[in-house]
Amino acid sequence: MSRPARLSALLCLFALACKDDGPTVEDTALVPPDEEVDADGDGFNELEDCDDGDAAVNPEATETCDGLDNDCDGEADEADAADATSWSEDKDGDGFGDSATITLSCEPPAEGWVSSDGDCDDTDVAYYPGAPETDCGDPADYNCDGSSGFTDADLDGFAACEECDDGDGAVNPDATEICDSIDNDCDTAIDEDDAADAGTWYQDADGDSYGDADFTAQACETPAGYVGDSTDCDDGDTTVNPAATERCDSIDNDCDSQVDEPDAADAETFYADTDADGFGDADYPTAACDVPTGYSALSTDCDDAVTAVNPDADELCDDVDNDCDGDIDEDDAVDATEWYNDDDGDGFGDPDAGGRSCDVPTGVSLDDSDCDDTNDWSNPDAAERPDGEDNDCDGDIDDDLHLGTGADGDLTVSGTVLLSDEGSNGRAEPDGIAWPVVAFGPSTVTVNTTVTGLAAGDELLIINLHGSDAAYTNVGAYEFATVVSVSGDTITLAQAISETFGVADNSDLSGQTIVAQRVPNYDDVTVSAGSTLSVAAWDGQTGGVLAFRAQGTLTVESGGSVTASALGYLGGATGTSYNCDSYQGESFAGEGEGDGNGACAAYNESYGHWINNYGGGGAHITGGGGEYGGGATAGASWDGGSATAPYKGATYGDTSLTTLFFGSGGGGVWQGVNNCTGAGYGPGGDGAGIVYVTAGTLTATGGAAFTASGGSSNHCAQGSWTYGAGGGAGGTLWLAADTLSLASGAVDAQGGLGNSSNIRVGGNGGSGRVRLDCATCNGYTNGSAGAATALSDAATPDPAVSRRPEPHATPAQM
Repeated sequence: MSRPARLSALLCLFALACKDDGPTVEDTALVPPDEEVDADGDGFNELEDCDDGDAAVNPEATETCDGLDNDCDGEADEADAADATSWSEDKDGDGFGDSATITLSCEPPAEGWVSSDGDCDDTDVAYYPGAPETDCGDPADYNCDGSSGFTDADLDGFAACEECDDGDGAVNPDATEICDSIDNDCDTAIDEDDAADAGTWYQDADGDSYGDADFTAQACETPAGYVGDSTDCDDGDTTVNPAATERCDSIDNDCDSQVDEPDAADAETFYADTDADGFGDADYPTAACDVPTGYSALSTDCDDAVTAVNPDADELCDDVDNDCDGDIDEDDAVDATEWYNDDDGDGFGDPDAGGRSCDVPTGVSLDDSDCDDTNDWSNPDAAERPDGEDNDCDGDIDDDLHLGTGADGDLTVSGTVLLSDEGSNGRAEPDGIAWPVVAFGPSTVTVNTTVTGLAAGDELLIINLHGSDAAYTNVGAYEFATVVSVSGDTITLAQAISETFGVADNSDLSGQTIVAQRVPNYDDVTVSAGSTLSVAAWDGQTGGVLAFRAQGTLTVESGGSVTASALGYLGGATGTSYNCDSYQGESFAGEGEGDGNGACAAYNESYGHWINNYGGGGAHITGGGGEYGGGATAGASWDGGSATAPYKGATYGDTSLTTLFFGSGGGGVWQGVNNCTGAGYGPGGDGAGIVYVTAGTLTATGGAAFTASGGSSNHCAQGSWTYGAGGGAGGTLWLAADTLSLASGAVDAQGGLGNSSNIRVGGNGGSGRVRLDCATCNGYTNGSAGAATALSDAATPDPAVSRRPEPHATPAQM
C-alpha cells in the first residue's frame, strides 16, 4: 500500500471514531491521538515509515536490489541501488558487451544485456577479451588487448602472437624467468623453480623452523616442509636448532658447533679442587656439564691446599678443623684419647663413666679396668684383700688372698726374728702385733686396749684360740679381714664379720679367748741360713700364731726355719708338792685337772686324773701324750698294769683346716724324787702353735724349714719305779703358694716325745695337721701322682689336703 493510501485509511478511521452515536465509550485499545507509534524501532513513526514492521525499511535506509522500497521513496530497486549491476549490450552474443552501453540496474535492462563488457567489436563474435589469436600474420585485434598478432608493441623483438605479453618488453620467450608472479619467459608457467632469482630453501623435517643445509630446494615461494634457514644441525630433532637452549646431554642443542658448553641451561657449578681430595673451594666456582679436571662438585673444603682436610677426613687432635665442620679437635677425633673417671684416684678408671677428648682432663685415667671407682683398694694393680670385694678386678671376690698386698715391703730374716715382738722396715710396732678381743659389732672389733700399730688397709686375723669347760663349740673359728679404720680400742672392718666366735653368737664372749692379730703382707721374704722366723709362745691371751704373706717369693735357705714348734697349748704341770699327781695337758677348753698342793695320795686311784683334758694328755704318776691330729700314746700304768694309765688326748679339728688349733700339751709327771734318767719332775711337752704362710713362690731348700712340732718332755721322777712325762702334740702347719718347692722333710708337724728313758714311760704327743696348697708342687701339677708323692716326701705327717690356692672366699675355704 502506498503512503497516500495508508493516510486515507487512517483518516477514515478517525472519522468513524468521531461519529456521535450515543454516549462516549472509552476504547482502551487505541493509542491516544497525540502519540505517534514506531513499531519496528527504526526511529521513524508510522506516519513517516513506509513499512513500520521492518526496521530495515525507512526513509534513511539504503536501497538494495531486493524487491522492496527500502528508502520509502515510492520506488523499489532503482538504478541507484547500492548493489545494482553494471550491464552492457551484447549484440553479437559472445558474452561480452559493448563498454559504451554500460548502464546500472538491478535487473538486465532488456534481452541481450550482459554483466561482462570490453568487447572491442560487438558485431563480430570473434572479438572479445581473451579471444585466441593464432595467426601472427592476421592484423585483427581479436582479444581486444589493443594489439594485433603481428605487432610488437613492447619492442622486445617478439610479435604479440609469439609472446605472452606484448605490453611488457621484459616478457617474451627469451626473457629470464624471475619471481614476480609473471610468466616472464612465456612458457605458460609462472615463477618456476629455475627462476633466476628463485630462493634456496632448506628441508625442515622436524618442523622447528630451521632447515638442513644438506637437503635444499629452489623455488620462488617457500615449499611445504622447507624454510629459508639452513642452520639446523640435527633436522631429526625438534629440540636441536640455533634457537634451542643448550643442555648437558652430549648434543649440540643450539647448533653452535659446541657440545655441553658452560652456559648450558642445566650446567652445574663445580669448584676448584687444588689438593685433589674430592672437595672443592667455594671461592673458586666454574660452570660445566661435566666435572672439569681439577674441580669437584662439592664446595665444602675448608682448606683446599691440604689433602687431609675435607668433610670426609678424619678429625685429628692437631689444632686443625680436619673434617671441615667448623670445630677443631672435637671429642670424636680418631686419635682422641679415651679416658675414664678416676674418682678414687687409684690410677684406674670407671669403664661406665668417661669420655674421649684431645685434651685429657684432670681426675681421669686412660685405663678403664677399675671395677670399683669408689674404692682405691680395688683396681687391677691392687692386691686381693679379705674384704668381700673384688680388689684386683679379675671377676672373683677374695681370690688370690694368698698373695697379699706386699704393703709391708721385703723382709730378710737374719738371726731370730719374732713377728710378735719386732717391726720391720721402720715400723714402731711389731709386724704381727695382737690384741685380746673383748667385743664385736657387726663389722667392728673392740680389743682390750687402745690400738696402735694398725692402719687402714692392714689385714687382720681374728681367731678363737681357747674356750672354757662349758663353752668351747666355736674355738678354732677364724676369719681374715681388712681394716678400714682404727679409733681408740675399736677396729672397723671392710665387711661384716661372718664367723661366730662367741658362745652362741658374737654378743657373748664369756670364757672365750679371742685374738685379733695383724697379718703382715710382705713383698719378698728371705729366711737366711741358720736364722729363725717365729713368734712368742701362747701365754693364755695371745701368742703361738705365726701368720704372714709374701706377694712375691718366700725363700727359706737351708738351715733356716719358720717355726711355731712348742708354742701352743701348754703341757700339764707336775704336782705342786711332793707326792702330788701332776696336771693334765692344756687343750682348747678348760685348764686341765691336777691335785695341786694338798691331799696328795699319788698311788691312790681316786686321786689320779688319767682322763684326758679334751686334747690334753691325762696325768696319773706318768703323763699321757697330747693330741691334735692323731697318733698320740697314753702314759704307762704306774704299777705296770693294774693301775689306770693316763689317757692320751683326743683328736679334734678337721683335715681341711676350716678351724685352726694349737696342738695340745702332754700330761706332767708326778712330783717324786729327782733320781731318774732325765730332767727331774716337771711338766709335759707343750703343744705346737699355728703356722699360716702364703706366697706367690715358696721355696725351702733344707729340712725342717717349716715346723709346728709338739714339744718333747724329758721330765721324770722316781718312786717305786721311775716315771716319765708326756709329749706335746704337733700344731697347724698350712702353706699355700702358686709354686711350691720343698726339700725332703722340709715340713714337720710331728708330736713331741714323752720321757721314755725310765721304767714307766710318758706318752708321745700326736701329730699336728698339715695342709699344702699349690698349683705347681715340686714341679708337678697339683692333683697328679707326682705332686702327691713329692708333698708326702716333704711333709710329716702327710698333708691331708692339698689344693690349688685359688679361687677361694676365705682361707678356710681354700
